[in-house]
Amino acid sequence: MAAVEGDDSATTGGSTLGYALLSLLTRGPATGYQLTQQVKAPLGHFWTARHSQIYPELARLAAAGWVDSVEQAGPGPRAKKTYAVTPAGLAALRAWLVIPPTAQPRSEITLKAYAATSADPTAMAALYTDLADRSTRLLAEYEHDAARMRAVGQDDPTHPRFGNYAVLMMGVESQRAVHRWARWLASCLRTGRPAAYGETAD
Repeated sequence: MAAVEGDDSATTGGSTLGYALLSLLTRGPATGYQLTQQVKAPLGHFWTARHSQIYPELARLAAAGWVDSVEQAGPGPRAKKTYAVTPAGLAALRAWLVIPPTAQPRSEITLKAYAATSADPTAMAALYTDLADRSTRLLAEYEHDAARMRAVGQDDPTHPRFGNYAVLMMGVESQRAVHRWARWLASCLRTGRPAAYGETAD
C-alpha cells in the first residue's frame, strides 16, 4: 500500500486510516457507510477521518488482500458492499498494534495558544472560554457513556468491546485536561494577570 505523509505506511505497509478501518472490522462486517459512522464514534473521541477518505482506503485494503467485500442490492441504483477483515488483514493489524506510533499529534487550538499574545486578548479569552464550555459538555456526554458501558461489563478487559471503553476513558481524561487548561488560559488572557495552573485569576 502506498505511503501517505503522516502515517505509518513507510514502516508497516499500511496507513493509519487503513488500520483504523481494520480495527473497526474486527467488531464484525460493515458497509462503508457504517464504517463512516463508526469513525465518528467511538473513534471520534480521539481520531477523525473525512468521509471522502474512507472509500478509497477500503479499495486499497481490498487490493492488498486485507479485506473482502460482498455486494448486495442497495436502496438506490448502486450495489451495497459489506466489508470484512481477512486473515491477512488481521495478521497485519496484530503486527501494527504492537509497534510504537511514529506520527506526532497536531492541535490547532494549542498552536493558537503559542501565539495568543499576538491577537486581541479579549477575543482570545472568548475562544478558550468556548473551548472550556465545549469540553464540559463533552465530558458529561462521555461520562454518561462510560457509566452505560460499565453497567454492561465493558470495563472488563476480557469483554470483546473493552477497547471501546478504553478509548472512551481516554476521551474522558482528555476533556478533563482540556477544560482545566482552557479555563486557566482564558482567565489569564481576560485579566492580564498570572494564575497558578488550574486556577483562575478572576
